[in-house]
Amino acid sequence: MGGSRWTVCVALLALLPAGIVRAQTPQEKKRGDILKDLGLKKKPPAPPPETTPAPPAGEPPAEGGEKAGPSGGDAAGKQKGANKSAPPAGPAAPSFGRVVHPLFVSTCKACHAPGAPGGVSRLLLSGDAAADHHTIVRFVNTRDPEASVLLGKVSGATIHAGGAPWPATGAPYQRVLAWIRGGARLDAAPKAEPVAEAPGTAPRVPPSRRPPATSTAPGSQPAAPGAVPPAAGEPTPAAPTATGVASPHPDPLPQAGEGERSSKPSAPRFAATVHPVLMSACAICHRPGAPAAMTRLVLSGDAVQDEAIVRPFVDAQAPQQSLLVTKSTGQMHAGGAVLPPGDPRLEAIVAWAKGLAAAEAPATEAAAASAPSAAAPAAGPRAAPAAPGGYAGPPGPHAHGGPGGPGLGLPFGFMLNGRFDLAYERRQFSGGPFETASVNALRSYHHFLFLSHDAAADPCGLSVEVLTLQFWEAHCRVPGLPAPLRLTVAGGKIVVPFGADPLYHQNYGGLGGFDQPVLPVIWAVEGAAAHLMVARREFVLTDDLFVVRGFALPKADSIINLQSGFSPDDAVELGWGNRLGVAWRFVSAWYSAYYNPLGFGRRLFMQAVDLTIARPRGIPVLQHFSLGAGMLRADVSGGGPGVDGVGFDYYNFADYLQLRYYPTDWLYIQYRTGLRTINNRRGVVLDKTRLTNADASTHNFAVVGRYRGLTGGLYYFISLEKADEIPNDLLRLIVTYEF
Repeated sequence: MGGSRWTVCVALLALLPAGIVRAQTPQEKKRGDILKDLGLKKKPPAPPPETTPAPPAGEPPAEGGEKAGPSGGDAAGKQKGANKSAPPAGPAAPSFGRVVHPLFVSTCKACHAPGAPGGVSRLLLSGDAAADHHTIVRFVNTRDPEASVLLGKVSGATIHAGGAPWPATGAPYQRVLAWIRGGARLDAAPKAEPVAEAPGTAPRVPPSRRPPATSTAPGSQPAAPGAVPPAAGEPTPAAPTATGVASPHPDPLPQAGEGERSSKPSAPRFAATVHPVLMSACAICHRPGAPAAMTRLVLSGDAVQDEAIVRPFVDAQAPQQSLLVTKSTGQMHAGGAVLPPGDPRLEAIVAWAKGLAAAEAPATEAAAASAPSAAAPAAGPRAAPAAPGGYAGPPGPHAHGGPGGPGLGLPFGFMLNGRFDLAYERRQFSGGPFETASVNALRSYHHFLFLSHDAAADPCGLSVEVLTLQFWEAHCRVPGLPAPLRLTVAGGKIVVPFGADPLYHQNYGGLGGFDQPVLPVIWAVEGAAAHLMVARREFVLTDDLFVVRGFALPKADSIINLQSGFSPDDAVELGWGNRLGVAWRFVSAWYSAYYNPLGFGRRLFMQAVDLTIARPRGIPVLQHFSLGAGMLRADVSGGGPGVDGVGFDYYNFADYLQLRYYPTDWLYIQYRTGLRTINNRRGVVLDKTRLTNADASTHNFAVVGRYRGLTGGLYYFISLEKADEIPNDLLRLIVTYEF
């Protein structure tokens, strides 16, 4: 009986797979030899329960999350039983470097950086992941993550000057919360996370058929252990490079049998990566009623609408040359370098632009077709003239030309901006600026403070120049219009939308700014205006309709003074006008018309045509030049016998041509010329029978450099009167500061 039992045991042992017999020690081998001499075999120890090994970083487990053993389905069945008794693996905490830090860089660094509005706080971000981790962990509570000061600020649960950029129900908030729950480590520790296949999906390739975990695309980084993949519809976070600049997190390389996976890196999504950057760095000026509201880049605060607004500024084939990128770095931008080269936020925008090189997704097409859109940002008065754009709202420092800063944030959502300058001049000469007859002068032309309140969630806003009250305005966006229309209405002491640059630097006659002798230096008068904009990709159409306090004649035979001859308060004459603008890529054109009864039966009809060609990026040689040209004619007609009536009509005329050469993006050389004549009775441009020293041409040569909020320029004006020459040439050295 005993012998038969040993025979049965030996037979059963022979059936066991050889793969489960573990390696023997010398002692075990000796015992085995003894059993062999006795005709018996030692029963091997039972193998330990098998568990699913963690796959390499970034790779899913084998089918169904089970291990495929040599015994096929039988081994799989055993594994299922083992998994039932094993505790489930917990989810991995998001990686700080790949997931959490890029969120803080794109959303918080614009304010929480040295010199920025939030630079006085204790949260100062540098862009370096290790250094910023040391700063950020001071504001988290790993024992009670929901009570972290950091989460209270970003969600708006506690007082935060920056509002609530991450609502508690949003993906960024939840990711940071998961990171804190995982210990708020600099790099999250890897944890196995079984992934079950959805029913009906194609089987995944086993790890044995995949390349090693180190096989990544050239120049990319391997997936961080424990990194949480984005949820559906969320952006792929940016990964910091060795230089600290964020780059898109690459998808795993495509494998055999995975044709549905894209072979291209996943680009950042606009809503979570690019839009926060634009709202923090650009919306302070490029929003309705703000200094740059007269441009075609007017951000609403809604990510879907703003993506359609921003897309025309992006060249997917040459992302680095996109207007959005070049202007952000300060090229031809009145706001200066808001995102200097090397800034991780700028790199995120470039990465998003590169992702647009692929075919347009249907959802993106629908959003672009249904949302209001805009085109090129403001070139600024000191740069090439801007393309037609939003309503010419109250001026801010950026509208006056030269680079500006982000301004000073005030409580309750108010913003304060300013512009101040100092000019040294040589005056009263003809020919040489240092002739004995010339005189010195020290002037300050700009001393403005602009107070504004404009929130994306608030349909109405307010802007005021607080020192002189030269401009003040309330404006509202009209809701409920069918896409892609955008309508804004404004009232107060508005800037009249006439000409290519309706604010203050009208170039008619070859002069601009406080030198302008044709139109008002600052054409801001009491009235109301409505601005309508329609945009389709790179094509933009605008229409400005306005009514303002107009001009008036002091007597019937007076010659109209377009610079200062407005009607008195007790006898107001209303002026009506309309400005049409059209823009395509770097070419913009305007037609402006204005009608005004002057009294005494006389009427004013004024027209202007303007054309600008901004620097055509990507075209050799031409990309260093910009061109502006325009002309204005104001006709006075009507009246009766004895008051220069019919047959005694007259007109004023002015034009300009401006050429700029940019050897670098911070420096340009300018030549501008223009003719101005008044009281012409014949001809189209100039009546040579009525020439006086009021009829003249001006030639302006300038060299201008800009750096952040500082602008320095040397200007030389040569004025040539048509009769009775006046020694009024001018040499000016001016330094301007804006914030």
